Amino acid sequence: MTAKNYHEILDKIYSLDKYGSKLGLERIERILFAAGNPQNSYRCIIVGGSNGKGSTVEMIASILIAAGLKTGSYFSPQVVEFRERIRINGKYVSKRDVIWAYKKVSSICEKEGIEATFFEVVTAMAFLIFQRHKVEYAVLEVGLGGRLDATNAAEPEIAAISSLSLEHTQILGPTIRHIAHEKCGIARKNVKLVCGMMNEEAKQAIYEECRVIGAQPLMVEDEVKIFDIRQEKMKYAFRAKYDGEEYDIRLGAPGRFQMGNACVALVVCKNLGIKKEAIQEGLLEARPRYRLEQVGKNPTVIADSCHNPEAAFALSAEVERLPARKKILVFSAMKDKDFEQMLKIFRAHFDVIVLCKVSLERAAPIKDLQNAAKKAGITLLDSPSKMGTEGTFAITVEDPHEAVKAAKKLAGKSGYVFIAGSIYLLAQLYSKDKIRIAQ
Repeated sequence: MTAKNYHEILDKIYSLDKYGSKLGLERIERILFAAGNPQNSYRCIIVGGSNGKGSTVEMIASILIAAGLKTGSYFSPQVVEFRERIRINGKYVSKRDVIWAYKKVSSICEKEGIEATFFEVVTAMAFLIFQRHKVEYAVLEVGLGGRLDATNAAEPEIAAISSLSLEHTQILGPTIRHIAHEKCGIARKNVKLVCGMMNEEAKQAIYEECRVIGAQPLMVEDEVKIFDIRQEKMKYAFRAKYDGEEYDIRLGAPGRFQMGNACVALVVCKNLGIKKEAIQEGLLEARPRYRLEQVGKNPTVIADSCHNPEAAFALSAEVERLPARKKILVFSAMKDKDFEQMLKIFRAHFDVIVLCKVSLERAAPIKDLQNAAKKAGITLLDSPSKMGTEGTFAITVEDPHEAVKAAKKLAGKSGYVFIAGSIYLLAQLYSKDKIRIAQ
């Protein structure tokens, strides 16, 4: 196996974008059936949600590893490189694994005449790699929605929804009830569905869906009591009581919002019979990438995968807890996101917003971002030199790399630069592979 072989395979995988993104289980189920249903050879946990599902997968997997269980984890989309999507005991799978799995899946697709999408092929690859490595558990992050997502071809021993808010409304439906219907599709009759912090409307929609399915909803807000919250810099520690047992939790992941994801992971793992010590250790060791992650200093540069209004509120709350220094935001978004609302939320928390464009057809054009900034009450300037002392200002630097440079200059050595708005913005800045639309 040479590097050339691996990159040739990656090109073939990425070329599957031509089939677009099609929800539905028929194609993935045909692939898995032809492969001998590898997903049935280990215990599965499926995690969906509007925000926090990647962090929750990371935390659950970390706990299972701390308990001595061989664990596969599956994430999407990627930031740095393709292999971060599929991990064994927290480590990226080998390039040999990727080549082997792709050849197996593509052979099945060719033989059966299946035009599978990027996400379907990669999900099938993950299932095969997990079987090859004889994992005991696979923790799977839903790509989009849940009911018709390729990960839902597995039968979960327990499922989780980290959060629920309006997103992808053109695909999943226009209301919270529509969204709940799609996301609760990962639930199963007589199987527990662990649900994170959410508003009353979302909770009631989930209760109704679970009633129809026959699933057993567990609301973290009702099940877990949190107290003695401590903060050190951007990381949190707290005590939690669940099912008669008390836990002393210290999080390795920064951000107060991670407390909710940690409680979902705690409830999932406790219901799998995992001991307290492993839960505490796993949550301390879990460090999800690009969630309030510091990626530079002088000035402090923080990358966050925030991509919708709910996440913008969470990020803004963290910004407000920082010292009173210059705070600059590098921002871009995809066309299908509510970036006007995100900019409205960010307006009160940043001195300057630097608008840029991700090199994807799916990315919001600069003119749309500029119009959204104006509607959000942000003053648009041609040059930073025209900046006043009152209000929030926006400048445009189309190229993301140049936008970060401009933001650093504006922040000065003692300030803060945040990069947020789309995980694809982070991918363009930090990816080793070609950036693609593939989810």
